[in-house]
Amino acid sequence: MDNGSCCKGCSSRLVNKLALKVTPHPQHYKLDWRSQEGGVVVENQVNVSIAIEKYKEKNWCEIVPMEIGHIILGRPR
Repeated sequence: MDNGSCCKGCSSRLVNKLALKVTPHPQHYKLDWRSQEGGVVVENQVNVSIAIEKYKEKNWCEIVPMEIGHIILGRPR
């Protein structure tokens, strides 16, 4: 987890595969860093539970179409 990150993203493929509950994002915005084709508009989010041994946390993640991974928990500004 990176408290200084500008985005936490979850792939739309993961959301569909796990049938996660999608919530409209309170403020739509354009995400440019993940695409050279002009970015993507973030419209939805999902609350993802993360558990690693005793560590447990829930994070709101923006839903974005991506193939680099299923979830990104931080990206430096």
